[in-house]
Amino acid sequence: MPKYKKDPRLNIDKEYGNPPRELYLPLGWDENANTKRKHYRHFETDELENISELFPNGATPFNCYKLTRGQTRGIQNEGLFSFSHH
Repeated sequence: MPKYKKDPRLNIDKEYGNPPRELYLPLGWDENANTKRKHYRHFETDELENISELFPNGATPFNCYKLTRGQTRGIQNEGLFSFSHH
């Protein structure tokens, strides 16, 4: 949640001590210090499963599968499912 100080020159509430914009996204807005609608959402710059603070010891709640590629050199002998016509 944001923190506010009264600016005596402008007679308005000014936000101070904002979190770094690289890690926090501001959401909402406040008309004054009492509205309490604005807040900051923390976001990560990497995939969640790679963040050791969230998932220590490599434990992850995500399903992980080893994927392999299929054939990459083309069909060698034309068969029933061949779509090339010579």
